[in-house]
Amino acid sequence: MTADPAQDAPPPPPKAGATGRRGGPLSRLGPLTRLGGALRGWLLATLAGLVLAGIVHIVTILLIPRLSESDAASAYLLLGATGRTELVTGPGRGLAELRDADPAVATAACSYDLSGGPMRIVARTGPVPLGLTLHRRGGGVLYAVTDRAAIRGVIEFILLTEEQLAERLTRDGDGQAVRELRIVSDTLEGLVVARALAQRPSDRADAEASAASVECGLAE
Repeated sequence: MTADPAQDAPPPPPKAGATGRRGGPLSRLGPLTRLGGALRGWLLATLAGLVLAGIVHIVTILLIPRLSESDAASAYLLLGATGRTELVTGPGRGLAELRDADPAVATAACSYDLSGGPMRIVARTGPVPLGLTLHRRGGGVLYAVTDRAAIRGVIEFILLTEEQLAERLTRDGDGQAVRELRIVSDTLEGLVVARALAQRPSDRADAEASAASVECGLAE
């Protein structure tokens, strides 16, 4: 038989820098490249997330004043500038409904700010049931009273802070009888809410008139 020159020829020498399939630089180059690509992708995604979070945070801070001026609490605190409660129920009022609102009840409110001095609240009873509640700014009922507590058809009390109460007690003098009801508020701002019940549809006008007639002005 004749020998095959291709089989008898020696194998070609390996190229410079190349080694076998196992353990050489070329065998490690592929995994390292994939690892580097994955790491770069993770870093880019993390950086993008941080940038987006920063933008959202800045926008939120810039919107806080506008949101605080347009929320329900701030809107209600604008009521009562005329010294009387203002209706908050009914179409076209543009105010959020109070919690547990009853369609048969006419609701009016006025804000109070005791930084300028004590407030005098006066409500006169009428043909429909009437109730008053005082609400702290930030939540919570401070005081509640109904027309059953009226004296000669009038509910009247002074709303003031602890410091203002101490001043009035000093002015009262020893042994002097105090006839006015004084309610101490632990917050400077809040709401006086008047609710009048329309027991029949024909009572609606009387209920709205009663709820909107509560006086809330500075005390002398």
